[in-house]
Amino acid sequence: MAAKKVKDRVSQLQTEIRKLAERFDKEREKQIASLEKQLDKARERVNVEVERQRDNINKLESLQEEYRDKANAALKRQIQRARKASNDARKRVNESETRKRLLEAEVKVLKATAKRAHSLARVIGEYERDLEKRASEIEAKVKPAKKAAKKKAAKKKAAPKKKAAKKKAAKKKAAPKKKAARKKAAAKK
Repeated sequence: MAAKKVKDRVSQLQTEIRKLAERFDKEREKQIASLEKQLDKARERVNVEVERQRDNINKLESLQEEYRDKANAALKRQIQRARKASNDARKRVNESETRKRLLEAEVKVLKATAKRAHSLARVIGEYERDLEKRASEIEAKVKPAKKAAKKKAAKKKAAPKKKAAKKKAAKKKAAPKKKAARKKAAAKK
């Protein structure tokens, strides 16, 4: 019984395998047919493209001479432009070289002027320091005389003040003495 079931199962599987194989064959045939159709269409497109390219090649061959003439004319014009441009560039280079030489000379003159100005500035600085030193020496000599003059002026200003202060002090001192003298005089009378 188990063997019969196995045989039945095997026969079922074989029939399913046959069905699948038939389906696979049909599907493969469909794919092959569609690929053949695509291949035919591609062949037609390639043929059309080849014809188009042949036409283009024929046109190119017919236009080749015309284009050669145009290209030669354009090339001659470009060569003339290039010559003109190179001549202009040479002129500009010569001008720039001249300008460069002039600028170099100007730079040399400016450097020499700067050196001279620097040395003059140094001399002027030394002269200023000498003048400042002399001025400070003169001020040092003049200061004692100024101080003495200031002291004299201060004494002159202070002298009248001192005299006024002495007079006031004397009056204050004299006032009690006068009162005492008056009292004595009154007592004597």
